[in-house]
Amino acid sequence: MPFLLSGLGIILSLSFDVFKMSYFQILLSIGIFVSGIYIFLQDGYLTYMYGIFFTDPINCLMLLTVSFLELFVSLYSFGYIRTETAQGVPKRRFRYYYFWKNAFILSMFVSILSNNLGVYWVGLEATTLATAFLIAFYRSKESYEASWKYVMMCSIGITLGLFAVVLLYYATAKLYGESLSSLSFVNIISVANSLDKKLLFLSFILALVGFGTKVGFAPMHNWLPDAHSQAPSPISALLSGVLLNTALLGVIRFYQINQKAGIVYAGKFLLFFGTLTLFLASLLMLKQSEYKRLFAYSSMENMGVISLGLSMGGLATFGALIHILFHALSKGVLFMTAGNILSVLHKRKINEVKALFKGMKRSAFILTFGLAGISGFPHFSTFLSKMYTIVGTVQKSPLLGVVMLLSISLAFAGLFYQMLPMLFGEESKEKEKNLHPLMLLVPATMLITLLVFTFYLPQDFLKRVWDAVHEIEY
Repeated sequence: MPFLLSGLGIILSLSFDVFKMSYFQILLSIGIFVSGIYIFLQDGYLTYMYGIFFTDPINCLMLLTVSFLELFVSLYSFGYIRTETAQGVPKRRFRYYYFWKNAFILSMFVSILSNNLGVYWVGLEATTLATAFLIAFYRSKESYEASWKYVMMCSIGITLGLFAVVLLYYATAKLYGESLSSLSFVNIISVANSLDKKLLFLSFILALVGFGTKVGFAPMHNWLPDAHSQAPSPISALLSGVLLNTALLGVIRFYQINQKAGIVYAGKFLLFFGTLTLFLASLLMLKQSEYKRLFAYSSMENMGVISLGLSMGGLATFGALIHILFHALSKGVLFMTAGNILSVLHKRKINEVKALFKGMKRSAFILTFGLAGISGFPHFSTFLSKMYTIVGTVQKSPLLGVVMLLSISLAFAGLFYQMLPMLFGEESKEKEKNLHPLMLLVPATMLITLLVFTFYLPQDFLKRVWDAVHEIEY
């Protein structure tokens, strides 16, 4: 169903005016969200289309995250497009906005639900092509440069990922022959103990570096802040909230295979990249000059938290998995609020924006709570996910837990040190009236959702997440 609805969105976007398409897109996004919940709640492991696609607890969580954030992005885009065109952006520029957005979503669904690792690679490469046009959407020198850097660096990474797939195919073809079965994740997992461990480990390292480039792992992260800062803000929310996780899924699949084969030291490499990314991003957040770039480095920091947690197992992995959903919603709030500021003030530099509490009061409140949410303040669900990850890490390695806590504290300091001057000042003129109501209502609703998840998470959701933990640990 998600394939059909996002594919239908591609067709409709070529048939209707962008304003009419925005109504259809909301209906399609609701359908995608409902189908995402339905698939997530299905017990067991289901295969589709002759075993090319399948569902397990891990990709069901990813699917739920994409469909949830995509619904909010569609609602926000409804107001964003109308606000931008009202302020002079040519309507024809948005002609292919929904085409590329739906192509992006469809590509992620292909990767996430793929049982065949070759098909996963094709889907991930397709996301590069679709998002390259979205990053260059405003056709400025900076956006073209960011798009070009994104394509070049991610293509190099994806090529390394392809080598990882080829190596894995070479290892499994001895058992399954030269057929699609040799790249079936379900088949590979079932015989992982019988495969050449050196080839499995080498394929994992290539996947870690290759797909990790698109995750934003340091030191392969240079494309990330440029791409996230230049893309339209609703697309930035998708890049940060779900594209990075889609790439991370590839790393997880190769990690699962190594775990099943008893290659325990593979986790040390995932731990290294996660810790390095977390610490480096936290330092870089202290000296950013643009608020969207600052949020992009925050995405790096959170991917470091998730990766570190996945490598530790147990409670830390549980915290990392639920943080995938909570981070996506939290970062969506920040990028959407950044979109409000950019639409009204047309300024990207932190030192050029002042007195938001007077000039853009509602956006300032949303931004403040959004910063608290992404930092893991109590009463936000991100507090729970980060707390579980930290506690689980401390249980396994107290020293590493201290490093993690220090890095998260640095990231918190960087965010508020940079953003607080934007909130206060002497400006008194009201500027927010030009925003479409949905541009305020959508991020506010996302904040409320994050608060609700702190106090209530359905038992079915928790059960599926713990099933995912056991799948990763084997």
